[in-house]
Amino acid sequence: MNNKLVIHDGKLKLGGVTVWYSASSDEYQECQVKAQVLTLNQPDFSLLETILWQPDDGYFVLDYHLQRLQASAIYFDFDFDINNLKTQLDKLTKSFSNQAYKVRLLLDYGGEIRYEIIPLSPVNNQEFVKLGMCCTPVDSTNIFLYHKTTNRQIYEIAKAAFPDCDDVILWNERGEITETCIGNIVVDLNGELLTPPVKCGLLAGTFRADLLEKSKIKEEIITVDKFKYSDHIYIINSVQKWREAVLNTAIIR
Repeated sequence: MNNKLVIHDGKLKLGGVTVWYSASSDEYQECQVKAQVLTLNQPDFSLLETILWQPDDGYFVLDYHLQRLQASAIYFDFDFDINNLKTQLDKLTKSFSNQAYKVRLLLDYGGEIRYEIIPLSPVNNQEFVKLGMCCTPVDSTNIFLYHKTTNRQIYEIAKAAFPDCDDVILWNERGEITETCIGNIVVDLNGELLTPPVKCGLLAGTFRADLLEKSKIKEEIITVDKFKYSDHIYIINSVQKWREAVLNTAIIR
């Protein structure tokens, strides 16, 4: 077999021709080995979005989800057809009943999208979220803090250290609060609702973006010391929206 790697339509492709004297098993193995170059530089993670769908309102803050996904796809060079995604999301709703759903979509490097559709039960937002404070800082230069992906090791390690808490507050090398493992932080300080700027090292949440655009919250750097004097703490994300939280000072490490 005469194996060749070629570029077609801007993509690497492998092809080959088997000649009469070839040993098919040997040539196939050679083809497999050469094909490995096609995956050497492919990311081992997927891009991720989790979108709330409600019967009366449809997909919540959908434009922000699409914009964020597209920006991450461009940054990591993932194939992404935004119009195709919109069509697929519309089709998904045909099977929905009269209740809320969480649609979790994963985009892989080649542009394939997988969906997980999870019916949602009513959430009791009157219960306080119990928070722990992470033991070590995050590195604000870590690019995965700024994109929503399946590479969640930072968050998994932080949460595992506090099994008795619902969520964990992260902070950076400068002593600035960033986010939690599953949401953005909003604090009430002297009557103002403040959230850390993205440059501190955090994901720009879609609900956060909506609240900022509507001037319901504003950005401000919040140090760890300042955070402890908050009048109220809220965890926000686009599925559960606002949840009030309390810092478990008994287990701050």
